[in-house]
Amino acid sequence: MTRWQKCLSGSVLFWLSGCQSLHYYGHSIKGQWQIISQRQAIPKVMANPQTSPKLLNQLQTIQNIRLFAASLGLPTKGQYDTYVDIHRPYAMWSVAATPELSLVTKTWCYWGVGCLGYRGFFEQTLAESFEQQLKQEGLDTYLSRVTAYSTLGWFRDSVLSSFINKSENELAELLFHELAHQVVYAKGDAVFNESFADVVAEEGLRRYLVGRADGFQQIVTRKKRQQQFAQLVLDYRQQLHQVYRSKMAESDKRAQKKSLFLALNQSYQQLKDEQWQGYKAYDAWFAELSNAKLNSVSVYNELMPALNVILKAHNDDLPTFYNTCKRLAKLSKSERHRILNNTNPDLPLSLP
Repeated sequence: MTRWQKCLSGSVLFWLSGCQSLHYYGHSIKGQWQIISQRQAIPKVMANPQTSPKLLNQLQTIQNIRLFAASLGLPTKGQYDTYVDIHRPYAMWSVAATPELSLVTKTWCYWGVGCLGYRGFFEQTLAESFEQQLKQEGLDTYLSRVTAYSTLGWFRDSVLSSFINKSENELAELLFHELAHQVVYAKGDAVFNESFADVVAEEGLRRYLVGRADGFQQIVTRKKRQQQFAQLVLDYRQQLHQVYRSKMAESDKRAQKKSLFLALNQSYQQLKDEQWQGYKAYDAWFAELSNAKLNSVSVYNELMPALNVILKAHNDDLPTFYNTCKRLAKLSKSERHRILNNTNPDLPLSLP
């Protein structure tokens, strides 16, 4: 299972929207309140003699990661200092959709955060029912399982049982990513927000692993595979885009779509067999492809190269990088993407 499935993080303020149904509104408030009402201070959990040694160790690891996150200029005060056992494997289930022959993401608008390309649910059955409704409308859909999300500082985010058992490296990357959403957030621009958080998480993890050669090499291998996976998917997504925007008949577009999905699966199998020594972590992702699923990869990757260029231009100084990204976040979405899509690694960034 990929990070895109596990952690559709950030931008998930889902409960305050006048354009949502009362049922969805009530469900979202109830789900968030259940988490808030059950949280316990981590020191209290660690002092409890009934806390298992495994959980005790993971919570201590979280404490260490929070201390390191503060050195990255991330806002740790009141964040991830509580623990909640949510008694389910995932924090949320998220549904995204596109038309059958288009990569244009369907959006839902939320008060305070803008329009986003997914809708989150605290109950699996509700998410599945909503996905079926969208399918009946003829839309391509993607239902993903979410282990962690950020409330962008509206509430104190807690360590959840849905992600507490991740490895130390994964926990560090996750917390750096989630906390980054509280530093910079552009309303209604998930691509920028997720790309920014991923750049911060990767740089934070690189620093966190200094002096730990074994752990760093594992991350290098995993990151290389993630990049190869993303590039493979984005290449085929671009081919689909060309098909969808062409003047061919809809029946021919459907045939081309089916053919490209088959070719993508075959290319993945070749990559896995020839370069990954049979590494199977992405098998489930490829089991059922859709436009919406391909879009989920684009969200986390499209602007990362440009943002990495900006970070390097600032000599990897994170506070300066944050300030530049805050300025970008104040621009219109179209202007922000125009600047980032034209960022030249050999030239200084020019902001209005």
